[in-house]
Amino acid sequence: MSWIKYIEKPVVKEPIAIVGSPGLRSVGKIVVDYLIEELKPRLVAELYSKHFPILYQTSPSYVSHPDYPGQAGTLLKGGQVELPKVEFHLLTNPELLITKGYHANFNGQYEVAHKILDFYQEFGVKRMIVIAGYGREGKDVCCAATDLELIKELKKYDINIGYEGPFYGFSGLVFGLGMLRKIKGICLFGKTQPNLEDPEYPDPKAAKAVLETLSRMLNLTIDLSKLEKES
Repeated sequence: MSWIKYIEKPVVKEPIAIVGSPGLRSVGKIVVDYLIEELKPRLVAELYSKHFPILYQTSPSYVSHPDYPGQAGTLLKGGQVELPKVEFHLLTNPELLITKGYHANFNGQYEVAHKILDFYQEFGVKRMIVIAGYGREGKDVCCAATDLELIKELKKYDINIGYEGPFYGFSGLVFGLGMLRKIKGICLFGKTQPNLEDPEYPDPKAAKAVLETLSRMLNLTIDLSKLEKES
């Protein structure tokens, strides 16, 4: 069972969905968290699911296994109680639906991804930009897309097609299933050196490179000085 709690239902035209979740070197998570912190979009909805573990039995969290569903529970922070969730934040100028993802366990991945896409279609989303890490040397950004026209568009920004291989977890499944819903998808991969001891160990340099590219694409003005200090 998965469900959405609406905080508000704003009237929007065709917002672009920005999608990020914990993953390789936490590139997607860093980018989405930074956008929320700097652009101050409004929290409009939250998705909850019985398939969201509080503790994962797999490492990294984005590689699920049918025999290891994780442990259920709540998050305690600052004296407050929270359930694991996906958050939807809306920026109105430009219209962006910034999605802070959370990995479901093996049994719930498709249910959660379809619930996300139902929500996108309700809000009129016809395009998404997914953020992730790519385990290769270098600090540039490469891409993948759901159709050739988008690839041509990305070449205007000097972004190379470079990723080949599996795309695990929340963001990868939303990206792939979105194509079946006729939601055009772009994925920006920040190149990063894998950390074998902790695959999700943050790489702010890779995240910064993706944010610079995203800012050019969407004409965003974002102060990246905080990430520069962390790099």
